[in-house]
Amino acid sequence: MNKSATILVVEDAPEMLELIAGALEDQGFAVVRARNLADLRRCLPWAKADVILLDINLPDGDGLTAAVELRLRDKAGLIFVTARDAEEDRVLALEKAGDDYLTKPVSVRELIARINNVRRLRDAKAVALVEIDGWNLDPIRRELFRPDGSLLPLTTGEFNILAALAAARPQPLDRDFLLDVISNRDPRSVTAHTVDTLIGRLRRKLDLPQGGGLIITTIRGAGYALSDAVEGRAEK
Repeated sequence: MNKSATILVVEDAPEMLELIAGALEDQGFAVVRARNLADLRRCLPWAKADVILLDINLPDGDGLTAAVELRLRDKAGLIFVTARDAEEDRVLALEKAGDDYLTKPVSVRELIARINNVRRLRDAKAVALVEIDGWNLDPIRRELFRPDGSLLPLTTGEFNILAALAAARPQPLDRDFLLDVISNRDPRSVTAHTVDTLIGRLRRKLDLPQGGGLIITTIRGAGYALSDAVEGRAEK
């Protein structure tokens, strides 16, 4: 398992960098070393890292800020390895940028366990993701990401309908079926008109001015189907 994984270690203290990198190499990982954020930026395009170990206090900038700006968690698993042990630092890092957080000094056994855990979680998420024309639908976290990687906020009803259309694609789903999809709420509060309203809201949200949007087509007598931009514009 380890031999197929590449770990990018970003650490400015030479002795700590070699301690971590050497221990990982002994366990069969391929390791790329970076001593600062400039090194990190140079390595990112070619390293193809599975997991990044990132210090926060670096000589040329703040690792947490860089992680957000570079969207590192979109590129690889991200574990902060830092001397900063304040609760607010940990919470901020996990909410905004990272998959895990370890404070120095680190146990090599724990570090490897955390690396493998992050890899398993990301692998499970990758399997779960539904990719449609560059859009990514995550049924576990119930999130939809545009082709540029940004999150598109959806209500519960909107997400449930989109997930159902994605699962059936390219076959259409009728209003009665979609009504069942959203009626896990109080069934007295939903009607066929509710489905049409949610479809209308989804169409507006999924339309991209520059093209590449997802299209919900109206199939007369059959319901709605999820298509792509090449297959034509949806009926309004």
